[in-house]
Amino acid sequence: MFRMAERSYRFQNLSNGEPLDVLIVGGGITGAPLYRQLCGLGYRVALADKGDFSSGSSQASGMLIWGGLLYLKNLDLPTVIQLCKARNELMKAFPDAISVLTLRYPVSPAMRRIPMLLGLYAYWFLGGFALKRPTMGTTLEYQEGMLRHSDSRFVIEQIRAFDSEHGIPLNHCRLVAAEFVRDQRCWTVRLRDELTGREHEGKARIIVNASGVWADEVNRLLAVESPWKHVFSKGVYITFPRRDGQTDAHIYPMPGADDVLTHVPWGPVMMWGPTETAIRDLESGLTPAREDIRFLLTSANQSLPQKVDAQDVVSIRCGIRPLAVARDDSRNVYPLKLSRHRRIVAHQEKQTILIYGGKFTSSFKVANQVAGLIGRWIPARFPQPMTFSQPPQTTEHGFVTAQWARDHEFCVTLEDYLRRRTPIAQWTPRMGLGRDGSGRESLKKLAAAFTPKPLEAEAMVEAYERQVCATYDPLLATL
Repeated sequence: MFRMAERSYRFQNLSNGEPLDVLIVGGGITGAPLYRQLCGLGYRVALADKGDFSSGSSQASGMLIWGGLLYLKNLDLPTVIQLCKARNELMKAFPDAISVLTLRYPVSPAMRRIPMLLGLYAYWFLGGFALKRPTMGTTLEYQEGMLRHSDSRFVIEQIRAFDSEHGIPLNHCRLVAAEFVRDQRCWTVRLRDELTGREHEGKARIIVNASGVWADEVNRLLAVESPWKHVFSKGVYITFPRRDGQTDAHIYPMPGADDVLTHVPWGPVMMWGPTETAIRDLESGLTPAREDIRFLLTSANQSLPQKVDAQDVVSIRCGIRPLAVARDDSRNVYPLKLSRHRRIVAHQEKQTILIYGGKFTSSFKVANQVAGLIGRWIPARFPQPMTFSQPPQTTEHGFVTAQWARDHEFCVTLEDYLRRRTPIAQWTPRMGLGRDGSGRESLKKLAAAFTPKPLEAEAMVEAYERQVCATYDPLLATL
């Protein structure tokens, strides 16, 4: 693999350097802010993800930074206040990454207009009047935050500033074994580089399980228990080309359910969704089904002014929401009725912290809480590091270049670049290949950043093309 020296150095640093203060398992929106926080405080931290960073649920959000409007229905006012505060703080902390989005809900004569408007006024009040006042005309209008670029880029931005002697980010790196040595108050861990198959050993004083939907799997490996478990809800979005003049974001009632669907502009596409489907089998839920696409197309044609069909679909986004419930919970309810709260479980006797559930919006608040716990267990040992936010090199379209992503953003595969370092696979049909394969030559040029051999670059594109043909194309065939 081209440019593997830096990656090899990180594994060497893990094995031969000082013991880690903290190993974070999971490099999504839960693990990345915690990694950023701990590195900034002066801890020695490794962040390990069995796939690419932000390759799980964190790459499939609706890009919205919601407050707690959902909880207003149940009069859970403390949660509404907390989540609105978290939203406002995120928007203030990351003005270049999060913008204000006005959402419009269609008003019909049969609707209870005044109670709905009063509800939005209450939401605005509980949110500290931070955004524009709700209004009602032909639509009800209110505001939330939206990521300017993508959820994955936002996650990776939290990680890339800390790649140093004491900040060790490792994607495509699976935790395969862990043993807690009680007399040393330390974990001995074994991590496998999924690209080379080589295994590396290290030591960590604390392990944080921030692996999202895979939390229970990691807990079994660590031999720790939790009073919580995850139940899962699958959310699928599809995108359509953005037509001239389409600048507004809308919310529509979901047909047949007490729920809503959103139609939101994102670059050159409009996102439509998400579904909300309870699933029992995690692995099968990680991929969209034809039924998901059929439902979204049908509902789009019932709600949107323009008719659409399978040929209009540019991309498909599928993610699993991990919803935290009590271990003995056996309810069979619509997932939207379940809490999106994060639950934190601390096992000080085994120096382990487990994180369950949560929302994108509350991720930094949770990072602060977990960092506070760690601060009570062990002190930071190193001076607070300097960070360097060198502006990335970009293409004429404003994307980071493949070479920059390789050298500065831990990007090691073509899919890493197309799906997470850039939105190319989401803004171009057939995951960047183009409807007729017209993007293939461009992908070969991008693949050259990850291997110096033309034949290997060709093989990389061929493998990617087979993946598209096997997973993406069948979802839209004959719909």
